[in-house]
Amino acid sequence: MAASPHTRPRFDLPKRIRTERKIPNEFSTRMALIDRIADLHGIETVECSGNTVPGQVNVYLKQGSTGRTRERQAPALFCSLNCNTVAVSGLDRRAEYQVIARGWGELALDHVNILLPRNTGELNVVWKILQRAYANLHVPSAGAAGAQIVSTWDYPKYSRTTLQ
Repeated sequence: MAASPHTRPRFDLPKRIRTERKIPNEFSTRMALIDRIADLHGIETVECSGNTVPGQVNVYLKQGSTGRTRERQAPALFCSLNCNTVAVSGLDRRAEYQVIARGWGELALDHVNILLPRNTGELNVVWKILQRAYANLHVPSAGAAGAQIVSTWDYPKYSRTTLQ
């Protein structure tokens, strides 16, 4: 039986192996993750300064790349990278459950903190999680010609009272 085009593919993650030893190519693996994120379409990066975590980089979806943002709103935060974790926004409940249950991260208020990869196997799993979040946030038809997004803010302003 073929899957319909509107159903999402199954999202299963392997368990994360906990280890205390230092892995030699950990830095190069993290740089490979940053390169993959940089290759995504419709993103912009902002390096945080001031009272935030030093070295933190926020990755936003550009204005026209998501249907959830409007001209009056700030761009949608896709993820934040710091020295230990990647804070990912936009995961659905099934993906959040898989990430937490399999030991890949922990739940925060409005996002999931995913542990950074230590080797290429973990890099592929973390990239799979990030692709799922990106697919949930990125709506390519929102910027296409002929696509129209109607908001309740666009409705006419009138009242049925006689106090006008």
